[in-house]
Amino acid sequence: MHGSDSSYRQALEQAALRQGFRQRNLVEGELLGSPGAPSDSVFIVRNGRIRVYLASEDKEYTLTFLEGGDIYSTHSGAYLQALKPSEVLIGETAQMSRMLALPGAAATIIRVLGQTLANSMQLIEDLAFRDVEGRLARFLDGMLARRGLSHESGVQRLELNLSTEDIAHLLGTTRQTVSSLISRLARQGILTRVAPGILDIHRPDLLKQRSQVSPG
Repeated sequence: MHGSDSSYRQALEQAALRQGFRQRNLVEGELLGSPGAPSDSVFIVRNGRIRVYLASEDKEYTLTFLEGGDIYSTHSGAYLQALKPSEVLIGETAQMSRMLALPGAAATIIRVLGQTLANSMQLIEDLAFRDVEGRLARFLDGMLARRGLSHESGVQRLELNLSTEDIAHLLGTTRQTVSSLISRLARQGILTRVAPGILDIHRPDLLKQRSQVSPG
């Protein structure tokens, strides 16, 4: 959904406010939740963008991004960070049960949790069986299948609503590594970087082949 149904979002927000949910404004970089935090709340993203991720001492692994209309929990065991100024409606978990009767609410929760689980399983598989270039190729190949548009003869345009840093977080690597690997793929004629977040894919067959390469 991600903000495409404004009437549903308005109804959901109004129902949340009637149930006693309160608005919280987050600045860029602010944490809404973290592992082990005592908060036991659910929240609805009104606008902005929230990153759900796991972190160790030197690495971070993004599980999903939350946008307008998405519903999530602060006690998921992950970090929840605003990537830009964001507004959320937040309330106690017990209050959420009374909202599940609202059409679309349960479907939204299932969709977000399903997306998070799918991303988590892909991350586990990638870390186990692919090097960073293979992970990037698999990510681009998957996005191309979902969002690629025919641009010119034999060329598919891929418009990503993600920065290089966002992609790095999804792949468990650094922004510099992702930028370097995209430049390498460009030198090999597989793609062209048209503008920030926009790629032309010239050889989707080679991209798919790279996505299946295992390290070592």
